[in-house]
Amino acid sequence: MTPNIYSRREALRLGAIGAGAAALSAACAPGAGGSGKEVGIAIGNGISYAAFNVIRAKGWLEQELQGRTITWKIISGGGPTRDALLSGKLQIGSTGLGPLLIGWDAGVPWKIVSSLNDMPLWLVAKDPKFKTLRDFRQGDQIAAVQPGSIQSVMLQKAAQQQLGDPHALDKNIATMAHPEALEALLGGQIAAAYTSPPFQFQALEQGARKLVDSYDLFGTHGFNVMAATEEYAEKNQDVLAAVHKTIARANDFITKQPAEAAKILANAEKGKISAAQYEKYLTYKGIEFTTTPHGLLKIAAFMKQIGVIKKVPADWRDLAFDTVKNENGS
Repeated sequence: MTPNIYSRREALRLGAIGAGAAALSAACAPGAGGSGKEVGIAIGNGISYAAFNVIRAKGWLEQELQGRTITWKIISGGGPTRDALLSGKLQIGSTGLGPLLIGWDAGVPWKIVSSLNDMPLWLVAKDPKFKTLRDFRQGDQIAAVQPGSIQSVMLQKAAQQQLGDPHALDKNIATMAHPEALEALLGGQIAAAYTSPPFQFQALEQGARKLVDSYDLFGTHGFNVMAATEEYAEKNQDVLAAVHKTIARANDFITKQPAEAAKILANAEKGKISAAQYEKYLTYKGIEFTTTPHGLLKIAAFMKQIGVIKKVPADWRDLAFDTVKNENGS
């Protein structure tokens, strides 16, 4: 087993607790790498998971994995997803690039099955006094899914550029799922929110402004990926292949038929957001639905530079299963 390179204090701060010896022990527990009939899949909130709305509506995974039962769970944040995978409670799960790299650096035996998309991520604020990061003071809460999330990494990059210290706003981060963060922002309970589409779009529609755009920090980059443990993958290559295949199929459907995909998303939300609005979100400039991981190495290099992780992959493929190794990632 790989020893945990984080101190407990660092692990707690970065949301990486459990990524060392305890988590690796859990990975060896009964069921963690099993080949049971049930395939539990963890996804999150937002249009980053649009592919899975399509996959579920069309029944594509059931068609590919006949004889298996597909179950779904909404989990907010890569840390809880990691723990569910390592315990064997779930088999495939979504994570942002930040938690993926923190876990990999700490020895978590997980890799990418497929990317889901490239998406710009925005820090948004509604109170007009917040125009740049220099306007934030101690106690001004900034919502993110968790410390160590890709949003918190983007905040650290922006803080490095604007304040000269990547950790200047680490203590301002308040852990919140994206829907709750949007509600808290609009209600004035927090100073700002670092969320994702469509929540960042909805914030602007209701009077907020964009303070940071992650594409300005790193260029085009991936957002969420689907991951599995190496132990599970070894025994369930058919599951990994089916997940990658159906994501690719769904991404193609969303790209070529965004109006139809938007109807599926609107139905899944029971009309809370109209199909027309979803189509606008799905086709926003800069969003690409792709299975190819992008930006892993440059984000990892920054995280190492500021001390969040201690090593960088020699190749992005070191973090990927064969399902995506032949794709043009970075």
